[in-house]
Amino acid sequence: MDLKNFYFFNSLSKEELTDLEDISIIKKYSKGQLLFFSGDEPKYLHLLLTGVVKLYKHDFRDKEIVLHHINGPSFVAEISNYEEKSFTANCSFEADSEILLIDYKKFKDKFLYKKDISMLFIKSLSKKIKYLEEFIHTNMSIDINAKVAKFIYDNEKTINSIKQIKIAEILNIREETLSRKISLLIKKGIIRKEKRDILIVDHQKLLNEFI
Repeated sequence: MDLKNFYFFNSLSKEELTDLEDISIIKKYSKGQLLFFSGDEPKYLHLLLTGVVKLYKHDFRDKEIVLHHINGPSFVAEISNYEEKSFTANCSFEADSEILLIDYKKFKDKFLYKKDISMLFIKSLSKKIKYLEEFIHTNMSIDINAKVAKFIYDNEKTINSIKQIKIAEILNIREETLSRKISLLIKKGIIRKEKRDILIVDHQKLLNEFI
């Protein structure tokens, strides 16, 4: 394990990196495996090295509600570690992945006091809070038409690498509903399709769909 390659820890000395390695293990997971359940105690700080994880809950009808997709490298659900509370969502792997499991109690005692590490931790937490605010706004404050338009606008560079069924899952809508909303945007001349790729024709009109 060579932790100095990860920007999270590039401020640590050789001795500190060795101490960090001593309290950490790398585990490989396959797509579909679970990392933790809602209610589990966060014994480890989870650093996703490679791959993708999904954080999700179930509503009163047992429908899966996707809260966040996280790509490595990134911390996962570190707010539960910081607050020393149980996880509030389930986490599973969307692709074959590697996770660095760090003994959080020892990490807190040895490293969290360091200015560079604590600032990275705070920035990571702030990023997750911002995402949560956007998630609440997207799912509670705007209608489905606006939700689809915003997703296309925000993800212009990557949308054609995401399967439509996955986009529907992220937006918590049915795939059939997503197809209808995309067709409506095409009819309005706001986007167009080339084979299976979505291309934005008029960015301003697309923006007007959700602002």
